Amino acid sequence: MPPALCRLIASAALLGATIAMAAKNVPMTQVVAVAGEPVYLPCDIATQDEDDAVLLVLWYREDLGTPIYSVDARERDFGVAERWSDESVFASRAYFLPERRPAELGVDRVRASDQGIYRCRVDFKQAQTRNSRVNLTVIVPPTKMVITDDKGDVKQAIVGPYVEGDSFILKCDVTGGRPRPWVKWYRDEVETDTPATALSGNGVRGVLRVGPLTRADVRAALTCRASNHLRAHPIETTLTLDMNFPPLTVHILGSNQPLSASRRYDLLCQSSGSRPPASITWWKNGHRINNAKETLSTDGNTTTSTVSLQLTKADAGAKLSCRASNPQMPSMPALEDDWMLDIQYVPETVVRLGTNLDPSNIREGTDVYFDCIIKAHPYVYKVEWRHNGKTLHHNVGQGIIISNQSLVLQGVGRKTAGNYTCVGFNAEGDGESRPFTLDVLYAPTCRSSQQRVHGVAKQERAHITCHVDANPPEVTFRWTFNNTANSNEVSDTYVSRAGTSSTVTYTPHTEMDYGTLLCWAHNRIGKQRVPCVYHIIAAGRPDQVHNCTVVNASLTSFGIRCSEGFNGGMPQSFLLEVREIISQEIVANVSSAVPRFTAVGLVPGRTYAAAVLAYNAKGRGDPYPLRASTLSPPEKHHVHDKSLAVLPPDLPRTAFQMSGAMSAAVGGGGVLMVVLVLFMIAVRQKCAKRKPRSAPPPSSQPASPDKLREKDDSESDDRNPDIIPSDTDHMQLDYFRQQQVSTISPPPGNRAPRGSVAGVRGSIPGYCPLRTAPPPSHAIHENSTPPSGIPPPARFAGSCTLPRGATLGGSAPERLIPLQHLRTLPRPLPAPAPAPRTPRDTPL
Repeated sequence: MPPALCRLIASAALLGATIAMAAKNVPMTQVVAVAGEPVYLPCDIATQDEDDAVLLVLWYREDLGTPIYSVDARERDFGVAERWSDESVFASRAYFLPERRPAELGVDRVRASDQGIYRCRVDFKQAQTRNSRVNLTVIVPPTKMVITDDKGDVKQAIVGPYVEGDSFILKCDVTGGRPRPWVKWYRDEVETDTPATALSGNGVRGVLRVGPLTRADVRAALTCRASNHLRAHPIETTLTLDMNFPPLTVHILGSNQPLSASRRYDLLCQSSGSRPPASITWWKNGHRINNAKETLSTDGNTTTSTVSLQLTKADAGAKLSCRASNPQMPSMPALEDDWMLDIQYVPETVVRLGTNLDPSNIREGTDVYFDCIIKAHPYVYKVEWRHNGKTLHHNVGQGIIISNQSLVLQGVGRKTAGNYTCVGFNAEGDGESRPFTLDVLYAPTCRSSQQRVHGVAKQERAHITCHVDANPPEVTFRWTFNNTANSNEVSDTYVSRAGTSSTVTYTPHTEMDYGTLLCWAHNRIGKQRVPCVYHIIAAGRPDQVHNCTVVNASLTSFGIRCSEGFNGGMPQSFLLEVREIISQEIVANVSSAVPRFTAVGLVPGRTYAAAVLAYNAKGRGDPYPLRASTLSPPEKHHVHDKSLAVLPPDLPRTAFQMSGAMSAAVGGGGVLMVVLVLFMIAVRQKCAKRKPRSAPPPSSQPASPDKLREKDDSESDDRNPDIIPSDTDHMQLDYFRQQQVSTISPPPGNRAPRGSVAGVRGSIPGYCPLRTAPPPSHAIHENSTPPSGIPPPARFAGSCTLPRGATLGGSAPERLIPLQHLRTLPRPLPAPAPAPRTPRDTPL
């Protein structure tokens, strides 16, 4: 500090002390400040005269005798006056603000020690010195707050947890501050009645009583707030009330509904109202289920437990429980929801045979009945019976009677045997029983689809196998051989047996060794009623195929289908040869086990000569010739119109259009052709009506069968106006006479009655002795063919035939087909262009 200023301050101090007593009557301004905040002490430095000016401003604190702050403008302008602050009082915290009205002494971060009475002295250049006083009061907020419960435990953020019905006390102790603070409790920002008690050291205690608690009190905010001035920032502590609640509800979702057996279900159980979240457990008949999974809702109020169960029929009526409890409240009982399980399942069925029936001794012709034993929930709405997987329907005519859950089979047979099941239907599905096998016992019968004709050469060993169906399959066999002369038993040395089959080894040596083998079988049920019949004939080449047609023709291929003829007593195969018509070069050669062929790789639009023949070990049969053609490729049509050449290039070319005159000419020509055809038909019918009928010449002699045949044919032709008389009838009759047939007839001189079989003991029906006829006395010319489409005779008036044998051209007693039966043969139209044919034996 400069010496001059020091002398000035000293003199001012002496002067101030002198006038201190006089300054006690100076007005005083009250200023209140909060510790830590800035404060402004007023001091009026305004002048009455414009020529006057402030020279010096001094601040004093009454407890100190020297100035604590000064503003010296005696040697300079007031705007740049020298400022000084006592380091022991305000130091750098003080600053003077002369621009304010009144001027103020600002003090930053006021302290509690700054409280006191301050005096401002202002010296003017002309006016008298001015004094003013300021009483500075510094408010010190409380500094410490401690909250304890009724147990003396300090609580800082959470109080509890408590349960419903609890009550407790909280104490809020506040210390520090000037003046003594006041304490208040708030619940969710709502002030409550707070008794306060003064403590030593200028402290105070506020007490809060809470309870009894309810669920609405959970998470309540309890705030203790203390302050000692309105301008002072209060101190406070907030506690959150924590509470534990037992679960309010527990419920199994979707309970009391029926469940399906053997199906997996995810069952849900929900509990709400527990705090903390409830723990859920599953129980079945008192046994805990451990594979449950829990999930919590976003608000934490609802717990969901999921358990996966696959129930069975045995779980019907079981008690399924879901229990919810608060793990923090072990003393509280758990809530429980129960579900009595209703299990539905697919019907369980069992087929039971009638009580009076022995399943091991059911014979053909007996009546059998079954019962279907059913267990089902819900009960079945339909019962179905099945035989070998096929549904049976009520049919009294077929001996099938279905009544409720029973099945009656009347007169069972071998086709009735098999597996029987019953099926029950309910809402869960259909349940089929295990199959019950019905075994029907029957005597042996000849098995169908056997080779009945065997072609065997002389000195050739043949193995003839007899197959029978029998139940039980333990059978014995007996063989006999019949021919036109006698019937003999076959020795067991030539017979072998394997199951239900027996094989006889037979070798013909002479013509008399050709005939019929009969096979009988026997089991414990009975004897075979009708024997198996096998004809032994002389083996030969196969017959010609017939009814050949061309099918599926394309550009490079065609197919041919035929009907096979007699195989000559041996297995036969078939061959197709396709040749060029001119060069006779073979272009296709196809073999097949059946007369079905496809020739490929051919030239489009060409006709070929084809031949189909059968062959076996004895040779080839006669070929069946026919013509077959491939399709022609589509033609390309070009329109040549000279007028188009002169058209401009940008105009489109149009298709050819028929003119009106040309259309009229074409239409007129068509009408004339139709009229001409109708006229020719009318003339033909008129001529047919005018044709006289020739009466047959009278004769007293009975007409021969051939004449009767010709007479019937002529009369039939005369009565039909649409048939033009021709000589084809004689050609058809000659054709039949030239065919070879196999006949079975009794030996000469021992004719059996019509419809019976001679030469066999007991008149066994269904077979006849075999006789081989001599070859035909004349042959058909190589280039001639019979009229196409001539079928074999419809019936033989009791005579027995085989594919090979005698001819129709023999003596009258040996004829097989009476001529009066030939009238029943259809009249085929003559075949156009018949194919060449060699003399062969054609079976009827």
